[in-house]
Amino acid sequence: MQPKPDWSLRVRMLAAMAGMAVLYAAFVGVAAWWATDAFGSTGLLLVVGVAGVLVALQYKYAPDAALRALGADRVSRAEYPDLHARVNRLASQAGVPKPDVAVSPQTQPNAFATAKGRDDAVVAVTEGLLDTLQGDELDAVLAHEIAHVKHRDALIMSVVTALVTVAAMVVRNFWWFGDGGGDGAGGGDGGMPWFLAFVAVSMVAWIGGYLVSRAISRQREYAADRGAAVITGKPAAMAAAIETITAEMAATPERDLRDHAELNALFIVPADAKSRVVRMMETHPDPDERVERLSELTGEFERA
Repeated sequence: MQPKPDWSLRVRMLAAMAGMAVLYAAFVGVAAWWATDAFGSTGLLLVVGVAGVLVALQYKYAPDAALRALGADRVSRAEYPDLHARVNRLASQAGVPKPDVAVSPQTQPNAFATAKGRDDAVVAVTEGLLDTLQGDELDAVLAHEIAHVKHRDALIMSVVTALVTVAAMVVRNFWWFGDGGGDGAGGGDGGMPWFLAFVAVSMVAWIGGYLVSRAISRQREYAADRGAAVITGKPAAMAAAIETITAEMAATPERDLRDHAELNALFIVPADAKSRVVRMMETHPDPDERVERLSELTGEFERA
C-alpha cells in the first residue's frame, strides 16, 4: 500500500521555504552591503558569486555531508543482502526508486534518510539499529525513512539547516573581527559597524531558521510515522520500534549522545532523548505522542 500525499506537511514545507528565502535574502543582502562598502562593486559581485557557489555545493554535497558526519558508508547488496532486500521491497511498496543503503558503525540504534530527490536518496542505519531491531520493527524503521524520501522532506531539511549552520558560524566567530575593518566610527555614513549589522541579521537567520527547521521536523516525523504504517500495514510495529529506540537512547551516556546531536533533525529518534529541552526547541514530537497516534492508526486499520 502506498502512502497518500500529506498536504499538511507540503504546506508547511512551502511556507518554510518561503521563510528561508527571505532569511537568505537578508543574510546575503547585508553581506553584499558590507562588501560593497569595503570593496565597491567588486565586493557585490564577490558576495553574489560566493552565495551562488555555496547554494550549488549545498545541493550537491549536503546529503553526503550527513553520512560523513555519522561515519556511514554506502554498502553493497553482497555485504548486507537482507538489508538491501528489505529496502528494495519497501521502496517498491511506497512507489519510489530504491534508495542506496548506508551503514554507520555507531552503537546507538538510529536511522535517517538524505536525498537530492526521489531518484537520488540514501537510507542510512547504524549497526546499533541492526543489532537492536529485527523483523517487522526493522521494516517499520526503514519504511519511515523511505516515507521521508517519498515526501521529499529529506531534501527540504538539508536546505533549511544549511543557512542555520552558516549563520551560527558567523554569530560565534565574527566578533574576532573587532570593528569590522572600518574606521573608528565603524564604516559607512551611518556610524554603525557593518559587522554588527551582519552579526545581527545572522542572529535573526540563526534563530528563525532554527525554529522553522524544528517546526518542519516535528511534522515530518508524524507524516513519516503514518507513511511507514501505510507502507507496511503494521502501525503497531512502528510504535514498538519508537519505544525500543527511545529506551536504548535513555540508557546511553549523555556524552555519547552529544557526539552526533547536530543530526537530531534527521534521526528517527533524537540523540537527546535522555534529556528533553524546551518543547518549542525540540527536533521531534514526544515519543509517547507518536506512539499514541500510531495506536489510533491501528484501530483505523482494523476497522478498514
